[in-house]
Amino acid sequence: MAATLTDPVDGAEVEGAGAKLARTTRSYWAILRRHRVILFVTMALCLLAALLYILLSTPDYRATASVEVEDLPAGAAGTGTPRPATDDIETVMQTELEVLRSRALAEEVARSLALVGTPTFFNGMGVSRPKDGAGGLSQRQVEQEAVIALLRDHLEVQLPGKSRVIRISFVSADPALSARVANGYADSLIRSDLKRGFESGVQARRFLLGELDGARRDLSRAERDLAVYAARSGGVPVEPAADADKAGVTKEGGAQETKPEEPKFAPSEGSIETRLAQLNGFRAQAVSDRIAAQKRWESARRASAETLPEVLNNGAMQALMTERAQARAALVEERQFRKDAHPEMREARARLAALDDQAEEMANRIRASLKEQYDVAVHGEKQIGSEITALERDAQAARGRDVQMGIYERSVDTYRMLHDSLLQRYRDMASQAGFQAGRIQPLDRAAVPARPFSPKVGETLFLAALGGLLLGLLLVVARHIFDDAVTSADTLAERVGLPLLGAVPVTGDNPQPSEIFTPIARSLLLASTGGLPRSILVTSAQEGEGKSLTLNALSRALAGLDKKVLVIDGDMRRPVQHALFRVPPGKGISEVLTGQAKPADAIIPTGVDGVSLLPCGAVPPNPTELLATPALDTLLAAVREDYDTILIDAPPILGLGDTPLLGARVQASLMVVEWGRNHHGGLRASVERLRRAGGVIIGAILTKQQGRALEYDYHRGG
Repeated sequence: MAATLTDPVDGAEVEGAGAKLARTTRSYWAILRRHRVILFVTMALCLLAALLYILLSTPDYRATASVEVEDLPAGAAGTGTPRPATDDIETVMQTELEVLRSRALAEEVARSLALVGTPTFFNGMGVSRPKDGAGGLSQRQVEQEAVIALLRDHLEVQLPGKSRVIRISFVSADPALSARVANGYADSLIRSDLKRGFESGVQARRFLLGELDGARRDLSRAERDLAVYAARSGGVPVEPAADADKAGVTKEGGAQETKPEEPKFAPSEGSIETRLAQLNGFRAQAVSDRIAAQKRWESARRASAETLPEVLNNGAMQALMTERAQARAALVEERQFRKDAHPEMREARARLAALDDQAEEMANRIRASLKEQYDVAVHGEKQIGSEITALERDAQAARGRDVQMGIYERSVDTYRMLHDSLLQRYRDMASQAGFQAGRIQPLDRAAVPARPFSPKVGETLFLAALGGLLLGLLLVVARHIFDDAVTSADTLAERVGLPLLGAVPVTGDNPQPSEIFTPIARSLLLASTGGLPRSILVTSAQEGEGKSLTLNALSRALAGLDKKVLVIDGDMRRPVQHALFRVPPGKGISEVLTGQAKPADAIIPTGVDGVSLLPCGAVPPNPTELLATPALDTLLAAVREDYDTILIDAPPILGLGDTPLLGARVQASLMVVEWGRNHHGGLRASVERLRRAGGVIIGAILTKQQGRALEYDYHRGG
């Protein structure tokens, strides 16, 4: 049995893709779980709005009538009109839909149902009836315009699929009114179709009558032309049949129209064609005889006379040749016994020569007779050809006359056929006038609806719940994209990808108890592979997030862990560390960086064991230029060996260039983030700016926590 081997690389890729999908799913679920209140509130509000809409809306009733559009157009019943093409049917159906939506049909419905002038229709529609005129219109005209507008706005027409059925629906607050108007629309559409059919029939009959008069005049003119030509060319006209149809139709003016008679003409004589056919037969026979005679003469002229079939078949010639053969045999026999000089030998030779001369003479006569036969055949062929040529000229002239006669006769037949067709069509339309079947036929009458059409409770609530869910998801996505507010370790990791070192309730302007920051201080002991970083920058995205208080309390907590800490007040724009340690300000980092003092002279004790302070000193006019000098690196190198770690209080990152300069020179940076703040991307921008400057951010401290700041879940990694 063969073993199935799996590529470890492919397996790792599949496992990596699966793990990535699982992590992505967990992160999305965490986002939804964290913002579940938004989803629930949004859905609840949408459902409440839908419920209020259902309770406050007026029930509407929809009644539906249906009609069928047949194949044949109005007024064409029984005429054999073919079924229209599919494209034509679709055009017809769309045309009927537009007729239903037209203002003219709405006016017809309003007039037939007497909707104008009574408050019934307006009460059923749930609107107020116009009381006064407006814009130069009377009150009745304004009311009529309102009725037409309501009819057109609440009318619904549908064409199910590719069927020939049109559904006519009307929606109102009164079920009886809905059924009444729907049936009124169906009846008005049918009446409109019948009216159009009748009017089109009248117009068609008038048109056919005019065409019939023109066809009669054309037929009369063609018959006159045929009679004139027949008289000139010698044709004999034939009287029309005795049972010809002479029935006419009565014009609208009362005149009787008589069907014109068709003159007939006797066919031309066929003697020329008959004689020509006979001569063509004779010429064919003459040509055949001439060819045979020519072949016999050619053979007789070129071949030996003795080999000619006529010579061989001649009895006298055969007897002469037999006698000559006998004389030649006797001469041969005598030559065996006698010499040539013998008298009998000379006599035998003379007799043989006489027989040869007779045979040659007879053969020449036979050849001459063959020549004479050939000459006779050639002469006969030429004579027949000349007669045929003369007859062909006569036949061509006769054919010309017959062709012209045929042209006139076909013209007469064409006009007569057109005249008869128009006459028959006019008779059919006249006999069907007044009772043609319409194109549109009623199918279903609208019944009074028993239940309201809207509002639909189930569908409305479902759509409201679905819309609330979608709206809630959009709000969650928008909040997740545009909101940097941090309220837990998860949100911190999602926003800027930083671990949360701890959350503390830093408030007010006084130093915080160091016991609160002891867990955070212990976490800093494990922040790098070498333990506690030798230099740590403490900053925040914006001012007022509690970074200075956090640094002060953190230095005290590290001192409580037997660590020697140097605090540098790097916020040279608003220094506060000397006030927090309650020490008088003196020389500080400004004097050290400008070379006015040495680090040992500027560092002062804080009253806290293990904590020393390098205050700001004099506030420089441009701290950014001062921090950009190499003197800062010299300062950090000079004091690094005397302390376990250096804590630098840096100004906020946004809007200032001091912190990126400081972050590039320390081993680690620590972000202080206020709970629920930074709603517009400030935290992301700050972290990205510090990282682009070369700063290494080891984590963040959440300050001013409120409520459940830490939604810790062991399985999600806290």
